[in-house]
Amino acid sequence: MDSATPTLATPWQAAAPGRERRRATAAVLLGLVVSAFETTVVTTAMPTLTAELNGRTYYAWVFTGFLLASTLGVLLSGRLADQLGRKTTFLAGMGLFLLGSVLCGFSTSVPMLVLFRVLQGLGAGAVQPTTLTISSDLYTLKERASIQSVFTVAWGLASVIGPVVGGVLVEHLGWRSVFWVNVPVGLLAMALLRAAYRDPPLRRSRTLDVRGPVLGATAMALILLALEPHVLPGAFNVFPALGAALALGLLLRQQRRTDQPLLSSAALADRTVQAGLLGGLVSGGILYTLSAYVPLWMMSHAGRSALGAGVALVPLLGGWAVGSSFGVKLLLRGGLRASAGVGFAVAGIGAGLFGLALSHGWTGAWLYASLGLLGIGLGPAASTCIIAPQVRVPWSQRGAVTGSVYACRMLGGSQAIALVNVLPGVGWELLLVAAIAVAGAVLVRQLAPPVVLAEVGVAAAAVAE
Repeated sequence: MDSATPTLATPWQAAAPGRERRRATAAVLLGLVVSAFETTVVTTAMPTLTAELNGRTYYAWVFTGFLLASTLGVLLSGRLADQLGRKTTFLAGMGLFLLGSVLCGFSTSVPMLVLFRVLQGLGAGAVQPTTLTISSDLYTLKERASIQSVFTVAWGLASVIGPVVGGVLVEHLGWRSVFWVNVPVGLLAMALLRAAYRDPPLRRSRTLDVRGPVLGATAMALILLALEPHVLPGAFNVFPALGAALALGLLLRQQRRTDQPLLSSAALADRTVQAGLLGGLVSGGILYTLSAYVPLWMMSHAGRSALGAGVALVPLLGGWAVGSSFGVKLLLRGGLRASAGVGFAVAGIGAGLFGLALSHGWTGAWLYASLGLLGIGLGPAASTCIIAPQVRVPWSQRGAVTGSVYACRMLGGSQAIALVNVLPGVGWELLLVAAIAVAGAVLVRQLAPPVVLAEVGVAAAAVAE
């Protein structure tokens, strides 16, 4: 895509096949585990720590501060990973995340905890998309068809066991331990990646322009804040909404004038990238809504215990892993129209069946089977909406496109959750999820090209301008 980019005299490899690549892959997996685990393990400790620190008033801000900081970290890390290298960005992000984790454990008040959660969120926002970018450097598109299920299983397993481990830690070691449990895992990930992964030689002929990522992340953070329920009282939500509009206006002005846009004009014109960004919004809307509300729905409408409600996420995430395992194969055969278009349609059917099972009091088998079907559809759709855009841009833009899709996923999730909060009942809530999935299926099939073209040559694209 970039004919002006010089080729390397010696072909670049992120990691040599064999032991070195296995170590780099282990680092990526540990990074995914740490980021996924953190989002769920803290929830178990929150009632205890807010009671002990007398800070229930700031309960929501512990989560919102982390989310807003993560949004900023996601968009900043895309540009940093492309210009400074994946290794530098991953190590800096993980280091920041672990520092924030340690400080959270030493907090003596909830406002102090919120401050350290912001630091932690900045690091987490850098780690999450950078791990996905590194995996695209380690494996070709065809190889991802085999390895994708491993990444998904690691993420899903960490998400499911987080609340269980958090409960055990709080009960036996105290709430502070939930923030420290990730530290040794994160340090191991840093050591493995530092030893096994290589960035290509980077040309830094231009200074790093972070105005675009900062403005974009600020606009997204303000949108999320305006949509986040129970954080700001009533009409005060209008202020972050106005701030978001101002930040978006400044971003559009800055993007027209800069020679370092968030996404290049060539990438934005690519239909696969466009479909991936749209798919990020849709998959985020489905995933975050289900993660937040499935346990609640299972307890309030299916009469399940807290344990049974938590177990309900297992078929969803298990289906996700199964779907992701053949998602890249679908992508290779029929492009995003097959992997994401069909995947979102299957997810919509699963959401509809789950709604029927809840509203008609069907047996638990129907509930769990419908969630499994939902996951089987969502898995290939969500994963390939990131993978397909990655292979359509050169190395020097992979971080930016990965961060952009990931940011769209976060924005879609927050918008969907905000809509769910104003709907009158579970029937309407699940109808919304099904409608989002079906709309995604239709729009992706219309927007995406029939097939994914050949990967951009790695050696030719490896030198950052």
